[in-house]
Amino acid sequence: MLFRIVRGYLLHPDLALTPGAKIAEIGAGTCIWPIDLVRELNFPISVDAIDISMAQCPPPSWLPENIRLLTHDVNQPFPSDMHGTYDLVHVQNWLCIWRTETSQALIQNLLDLLSRFPFLSEPGGFIQWSEQDPTANRVVVAPDVPTSSQYTQEVMSFLRNPRQVINFEYGIGPPAVDNSFMANSPCRWVSKLGDHLSQQAKLVAFDRYTALKEHQLIWSIDVLQACEEFGSNLERNARGKEDIERAEDLRSAAEGASAEMLNGVGIYSELVVAVAQKDATSLLGNESRSSL
Repeated sequence: MLFRIVRGYLLHPDLALTPGAKIAEIGAGTCIWPIDLVRELNFPISVDAIDISMAQCPPPSWLPENIRLLTHDVNQPFPSDMHGTYDLVHVQNWLCIWRTETSQALIQNLLDLLSRFPFLSEPGGFIQWSEQDPTANRVVVAPDVPTSSQYTQEVMSFLRNPRQVINFEYGIGPPAVDNSFMANSPCRWVSKLGDHLSQQAKLVAFDRYTALKEHQLIWSIDVLQACEEFGSNLERNARGKEDIERAEDLRSAAEGASAEMLNGVGIYSELVVAVAQKDATSLLGNESRSSL
């Protein structure tokens, strides 16, 4: 829902679905994107909502009949009977999924799903991928608000983003990010998402969107929800006492930041959207893998 508010659409303007289109959303979460899509379009499509767990999804009986729930770990290859069956693969909010060392295999798993269009000059379906870019995050404070941003700054520090307080009265300029931060940030892949995709597919679009200041509070709350997920993942995969303590510190900072946000503190953020098409190179890569 929030991504749609910021970017202004469900489907990128360069994409045009036709009746009977088959779509896969990978990492479906609450299924809100496929639900909104099938309600918005005035022609029939089918959507497979795919995730490693359906715990956040509504019961199948509550969903439109053209949405199907499937369980799969995207880090693993998809079954061969799913290959080449989708016109569009939709991806968003993968900050907790992406691993740069396995990114090529992960992207190839997505490309495997896309169909071929032999009647077109270019042969394949599309990926639409949206991510919030943590490397652009910084703290903002509404003008004339006598409040502390200590805990929000701590949240930003945990996420390894630059600490920069900006007053809305003077507008928002480009983030003051030093090269050492960009070189070491674990989230720098988001700003390079287009480059990652273009290594294995044809990049059609790479766009960046800024949340309006009237959306800063709801966007900031979304960041805190992401922190909760980061904390849970850190606890679940803890390598020792230090990781558990970091998770506890993050939760404590997020709780304090939540109170600050009710008093005029927020987190400025940006959204990137990449659209890529399966091309001859990605088809060749798929065929080479299949022949091994």
